[in-house]
Amino acid sequence: MCVEGEGRYQEEGKPAQSLVPGDIVEIPANVKHWHGAKAGCWFSHLAFELPGEKRSNEWLEPVTEEAYNALEA
Repeated sequence: MCVEGEGRYQEEGKPAQSLVPGDIVEIPANVKHWHGAKAGCWFSHLAFELPGEKRSNEWLEPVTEEAYNALEA
């Protein structure tokens, strides 16, 4: 069971953290990460990118079903 809008955020090599509506996550430049809904939930977010040198926004490979399903509920 989840709270409506509940999700997860995870930086590469670190454990996933739970997100609930209203949470704010500041992501430093060049940090590989993913975010999305918890199983059975919907998730929506706003993203703001600050301009700067040597920064880019790149969509990388999708999270595998195996990795997603390995997360705790």
